[in-house]
Amino acid sequence: MLLDASPDALRALEVAAEMARRHDVPLLAVTVEETDRLRSAAFSFASEVGAASGVIRPMDEALLSRRRERLPVGIRRAVERVAGSDGISWRLVVARGRLVEEVLALSEPGDVLMLGRVGWSSRLGRKLGTAPLVLARRAMGSVHICSAQPERERGRIAVLVEDPAAARPMLGLAAERARKARRELVLLLPSAMNADSERLAGAMGRPVPAWRSRELGSLATGEMLRVLAEEGAVELLVGRGGAWLDSPAAARLLAHWQMPLLVVGDPARP
Repeated sequence: MLLDASPDALRALEVAAEMARRHDVPLLAVTVEETDRLRSAAFSFASEVGAASGVIRPMDEALLSRRRERLPVGIRRAVERVAGSDGISWRLVVARGRLVEEVLALSEPGDVLMLGRVGWSSRLGRKLGTAPLVLARRAMGSVHICSAQPERERGRIAVLVEDPAAARPMLGLAAERARKARRELVLLLPSAMNADSERLAGAMGRPVPAWRSRELGSLATGEMLRVLAEEGAVELLVGRGGAWLDSPAAARLLAHWQMPLLVVGDPARP
């Protein structure tokens, strides 16, 4: 999982630790010190904007250095607190370089990459960072973009099915999550696919959880937001390689819809 000690990332850590405990798998925590940012801060003309005051001021290199030294220590303590108490096997990797490239180099096809929606830029009003969607599109394994909002007790797990032929792994995982969370599923289907809904249910395994299908007029952001709200969705599953994830509509939806997104990797992808 990717950590930067922001509230969203710490929430993702809790979700990752729970998943590691439930499936008895190790937890790898990754934090990346971006060298481009460090080089930019070293310029004599570099300045920063106070988060509370909004005042533009010269970059305090000494303060920046202290923060850089403290960050891995604080992250290690957070992982020890969340994972160590449950006896989960874990390791912390502190990498230097470009965030996306470093994370992709460490991840493998069978991994589940957990990350928050936005880092410290949430203080500036941002709802979605740039890295989560890039990693969701490019990672080899599955990517879970978590939410810092409390999980609702009631609500459905929504599954966007764009290609019935490639949907079996995603539907199997969605059914497993629905059974464990005791939630219903709603399959979001383009209008041309609505007749395939009963056949798609065969990919859910046994026992088949309670489910329904919902026809989508389009994959436009407004339509998706409306349907997700009407269905009371608390999580959205999509497959990598579909048209929606690679479209600008995905970023627009994630900027407005605050629930988790799980991108399911293609097991056949090299």
